[in-house]
Amino acid sequence: MNQIRDFCEKWIIDVSPMAMKVLAENAEYASKCEVRFNDDIGFEIGDPPYLHIVNMKRKQCSCRSWQLKGIPCAHTIAAMYYK
Repeated sequence: MNQIRDFCEKWIIDVSPMAMKVLAENAEYASKCEVRFNDDIGFEIGDPPYLHIVNMKRKQCSCRSWQLKGIPCAHTIAAMYYK
């Protein structure tokens, strides 16, 4: 138990190291996705052979990873960086 407490006390930000690792991996994967804006529902993210729908207002992605983990998935990150 003390090991976990010591580990947590070394954090320098409010986000866990594991969450930061997942976020970094998702950001790297997001660069390979094709993004198309859709006025009606948000963004369509092409991740061959799949097509995912990201709704930023509802914080939802059709892959459901964002809702399950609470960490933005690669499709969401791709939509965030879309210009």
